[in-house]
Amino acid sequence: MTACTLKYQARSLLSMYSTVARRITLAALLITVPLYAIAALPQQVVIVEYGTVGCPHCVEQKAVLEGLWREGKLCFVYVELIGNETNVLEYIALYEALGLRDLEGDYYVPLLVIAIDGSVKGAVVGYRNASQLMHIVDLAARVPGLKVWYSSGTVEIMNETVIARAQMIVGARLGNASIIEAPGEAGSREALAQRHLSLAEALSILIPLAASDSVNPCTFAVYTALLATILVLGGTRKMLISALAFIAAVFTCYYLLGVGLVAVTAMLPAWFIKALAALGLAAGIYSIAVNLKGGFKSPVPEKLKKVTESALSKVAGPLGAAGLGALCSFTLLPCSSGPYIVFAGILSRIPASALRYLLLAIYNLIFVAPLAALAAGVSLLKVKARRLKELRNERALAVMELAAGVLLVSVCAWILATF
Repeated sequence: MTACTLKYQARSLLSMYSTVARRITLAALLITVPLYAIAALPQQVVIVEYGTVGCPHCVEQKAVLEGLWREGKLCFVYVELIGNETNVLEYIALYEALGLRDLEGDYYVPLLVIAIDGSVKGAVVGYRNASQLMHIVDLAARVPGLKVWYSSGTVEIMNETVIARAQMIVGARLGNASIIEAPGEAGSREALAQRHLSLAEALSILIPLAASDSVNPCTFAVYTALLATILVLGGTRKMLISALAFIAAVFTCYYLLGVGLVAVTAMLPAWFIKALAALGLAAGIYSIAVNLKGGFKSPVPEKLKKVTESALSKVAGPLGAAGLGALCSFTLLPCSSGPYIVFAGILSRIPASALRYLLLAIYNLIFVAPLAALAAGVSLLKVKARRLKELRNERALAVMELAAGVLLVSVCAWILATF
């Protein structure tokens, strides 16, 4: 192991988720399998490097971390010690809390601290190459406590007081620091994120936002009209096939739209997350106020509603239903854009692209779940077309929009308070 020796000198040192029964089972699997897949994905890793500008190994270590960041394997924060008294005191407090002064007999840089899903799991004294570092991260993720790699070997810390102290110091740093941008990649814009999301936090935001988005009165009104029409013209079997075609089209188009939204929001500054949450909060409050008296008022412009109604009148089977679903994904977007845009902003702050797109797929599965449940219910309960039309009354649509507004307000308020 190579390392730069940093002798502590106060003055110089002071100067970072066929039959109707089978279809229902398949739908359940489609929702469950991605959740298991999420659990198998790598955890969110953030490494904080403490170093000095004059230390060649610190500079080299930072380059290694930048390379791993570009590959989407981890995030990192670099903390410069020279000329920053606060950073020096933080470094010393962390070094001594981990017992590294007793182990090494002196102060050394670079010092790397590994946080996994927000918990400090490891510390490394001295330079490590990319393969060594990823091996260490893998080992650190498996230990019950906190593992330290130093010049003479390793030691595992189980003392809860020591772990809590290290957690407090690193937690404060990650709460205030930005992820370092790789050089040459839009170097003039701000860092991509100011807060590192754990998987649990992402899911806690995903579920209520997707639930809010799924309670979509505009799409529900068109969908029930579609089911009622095909039920009369073609019977239950044709209705089910058309429903599946509609749902598949909505899922596909909505997902692709989400991919685009994530790509756009990823290029925007960190404070834009709060701006999106503020807009979502305003949209939720407006939705509650407008629908509170039980009279649904659609935010979709009349011209777009006429386009959708005209397309609905021409649907006669599954192909037409799929086309209608694709059309609804865009023409009825104003009815549900709030939650989706907010979640796209959150997703853009998750560096691992595989996890990002899997979470987007789970969001859309939750979004279309009520549509699948309604089609299954109509088939199993032998609901008549006339009854379906009764479900589309203004009061029912207003209640749906009201519930969606409450969920949206709650999540956006939480984002504003914690991000």
